[in-house]
Amino acid sequence: MLAKRLSKLLFKYFSIFLLLLINSCSNSNFYEHKVLIYGTILEFKFYDTNLDQANQAIDQIVDKLNDLNKKFHPWEKSLISEFNQTHQINNCDQEFIKIIKIAKNYENVTHSQFNPAIGKLIEIWGFHEDIIKGQVPDEEDINKILATQPSLNQLLITDHSISTDNASLKIDLGGMIKGLALDIAKQTYQDMGIKNVLTNFGGNIYAHGKPDKRLWEVAIQNPHNNKLLLAKLKMQPGSAIGTSGDYEKYFIHNHQKYSHLINPKNGQAFSSYSSATVLINPNENDIGIKSDVFSKPLYFSENLVETSKSLQLNHFFTTDHKNQIFISKSFADEIIWLFNEGDFIVEVI
Repeated sequence: MLAKRLSKLLFKYFSIFLLLLINSCSNSNFYEHKVLIYGTILEFKFYDTNLDQANQAIDQIVDKLNDLNKKFHPWEKSLISEFNQTHQINNCDQEFIKIIKIAKNYENVTHSQFNPAIGKLIEIWGFHEDIIKGQVPDEEDINKILATQPSLNQLLITDHSISTDNASLKIDLGGMIKGLALDIAKQTYQDMGIKNVLTNFGGNIYAHGKPDKRLWEVAIQNPHNNKLLLAKLKMQPGSAIGTSGDYEKYFIHNHQKYSHLINPKNGQAFSSYSSATVLINPNENDIGIKSDVFSKPLYFSENLVETSKSLQLNHFFTTDHKNQIFISKSFADEIIWLFNEGDFIVEVI
């Protein structure tokens, strides 16, 4: 199968720098394929899978993601960009409505620390363009948007339409689109009876089955130096991992780094953390979406313990700008650190 590349890229968002440690080229039972989509590498590593079946699965997943691009690109031509201009669209299919409702649910689950309705804030920070301008918006403009409290709860949703009276509400699903892609991949593998494959979408990873008697093993790169590894861990079948961070899409102005990750509470483009990583256990619903979405509340959290409890999240860690790592005990018992002694200080919370 030839790799399909979108002519219009969707979300050029962060990748979390997760490297696959198993070298598929060294074992004939492995088949690896990479696709450039949404401006990000989508990587498949199949184990002991029929080649034709693997390629069929890849085709189905990529076709599905291409279709989502036509619906959910926040500023290029799509249903969502139409909504973001007119605040009403009437030609939605059931899949579109379902995804909007999923996003609304996770906004509520995270107490709006994941908020897909703040697309206008992302826009005025300059991240709704292929080339980042690097301009800090006026505080007055930020506060005007915040005053309207944009939320997907302000949508009127019918079977075929969405609308809102809030002119400051613009939808951007960039904070969950890679996780949604992992859930689409998971369902595809289940429908086709594929047993063992690791799917890596820009660093958001889903482990389906396992290679032979081993577990899939991944490494996490240092968020402050992408040439160095921070840690490695083995992923249980059915688990997923994701990270949010300020090191992929950002600009620096007056010595301050501003990231595409915008705090829904204050409209600012920075955090006290440089990254937040979550591991979602097997057998949970929306495992891919959770691995993508739940890292945002942690990234902006003022109290990691309280935030993790509210999300019922046991496996997580954050890194800050002072080379400190704050990690849950459950995760600390499983992860293996790879940095040099003294490079980071690890605190179990």
